[in-house]
Amino acid sequence: MFAIIFAFGLITTHVTATLPSYLHACSHKDTNYNQCIANSIDSVKDKVCAGFSELNIPPSEPLTIDKIVIFDANNIKLDLKDVKLYRYCDFVVNSVNTDFEKLHFDIDFLLRHIYIKVTYDFNIHLLVPVAHKGPADITAENVGLKVGLDLKVITRNGKKYIFASKATAKCDIKSFKYKFTEDKKELAELHKIIDDVVSKNTKEVVKAVSAAVEELASRFVISMFNDIAFSRYEELFSPEI
Repeated sequence: MFAIIFAFGLITTHVTATLPSYLHACSHKDTNYNQCIANSIDSVKDKVCAGFSELNIPPSEPLTIDKIVIFDANNIKLDLKDVKLYRYCDFVVNSVNTDFEKLHFDIDFLLRHIYIKVTYDFNIHLLVPVAHKGPADITAENVGLKVGLDLKVITRNGKKYIFASKATAKCDIKSFKYKFTEDKKELAELHKIIDDVVSKNTKEVVKAVSAAVEELASRFVISMFNDIAFSRYEELFSPEI
C-alpha cells in the first residue's frame, strides 16, 4: 500500500487533467513542497486499501506474507503462516523530506492501528514434544514506519521513463496484543505455554515481525510505483525533473 501512497504523493507533483480530482498538484519549486506532498498523500489514504478504480488499481487490502519465522531452534519452533495485514490505511503522515535533484524522498508515517490474521505453527520439546497449528489475531497500535524511495529517469528512443530503483523501510512496533481464536479447553495448556514463550521473548518476536513487514513494504513500493509511473513520465511528471 505504501507504494500507492508514494506514487500518488509524487504523481501529484505534476497533475494533469486526466487524473482524478482528489489528487492535488504540487510544484517542487514551492517552498511548501514537502507539506504539499504530505497533504496529497493524506488526501488519497482512504483509497489505498479500497483501490483506485479510475486508474485500474485494485484494492491492496490485505497485504500478505507467506511465512514469518519467529523461532527456529532445536527445542522450539514458531512460525506465523498465511499472514494477512489489515487497517494499515489509517495512518498519519508525520513528515516528508525530499531531495528533488537526487530524486530521493523520505516519508515518516504513524500507523494508528494494524490488524493481522495469522496461522501459528508451534513446536516445542519439553518432557514430550508439543506441537499445534491454529489461528490467531494480532493487533498493534501507533506503529512507526519510515520509508525512503530513490527514483531514476532513463531515456529510450527519445522517450523518458521513470522508475523506483530502491526502497527502504524501517518499522517501529512498540507493543502488540494477540489472541487465539480457537476456543477449545484442550488447548488451554498449550496456549499458556505459547504465552510464556512470547512474554519472555517479546523483543525477538517484534524483531522478526518488523523485519518481515519492512521487506514487504520495500518490495511493494518498488513494484507498485513502477506499475503506475514507469511509462507515464510525460503525463505524470514535468519534463524538467
